[in-house]
Amino acid sequence: MSNRKKLIDVAKEKFIAFGSKHTTMDEIAELLGISKKTIYTCFSSKEELIIESIKALINEFKIDVEPILNSNELALDKVIAVYEVIFKYVVKFKPSFIFGLKKYYPNAYDAYKEITKDVVSTDVMKLLEEAKSNGEIRPDADLELFSKLYLSDLERRLFDADNLFDDYPKEVLLEYMIVNNLNSLKPTTK
Repeated sequence: MSNRKKLIDVAKEKFIAFGSKHTTMDEIAELLGISKKTIYTCFSSKEELIIESIKALINEFKIDVEPILNSNELALDKVIAVYEVIFKYVVKFKPSFIFGLKKYYPNAYDAYKEITKDVVSTDVMKLLEEAKSNGEIRPDADLELFSKLYLSDLERRLFDADNLFDDYPKEVLLEYMIVNNLNSLKPTTK
């Protein structure tokens, strides 16, 4: 494994667990048994390391959801399975991770928002459109509005006031935030 990859892997775990602001380059260097100067030979700034860590995290996520996207399950079931994976990742986040990005590392936050927005706007929207064309969703359902209301900006809803993961199991949050709302799109049976 290259030094750069090791740095990204260790930094990613530290940033997620303790936030980008509360994780120092000295701590990362100490964990790896290297000098801080060595880190700066691989990355020009802490923000660059944060951005690369986010990209690595999203890449891991995409690897995890690829089998779901390629499965023969119903499209709505795939959406739920994708969000199960999302919740598996997000539950590891400390609220300070997202807020620290936004406040102290705006370029990293913009990269994070763009990448996560892309997941919803491409993979999930394609699945919702597939579900609609397969009759799993009512033909009159506005998928773009649904996505904006219930699927986008998930971490803000999970972490804004309190860390909802501290109060509720991820399965309950998934049910109330995703599954119940998806069920509202299903055609009514007579």
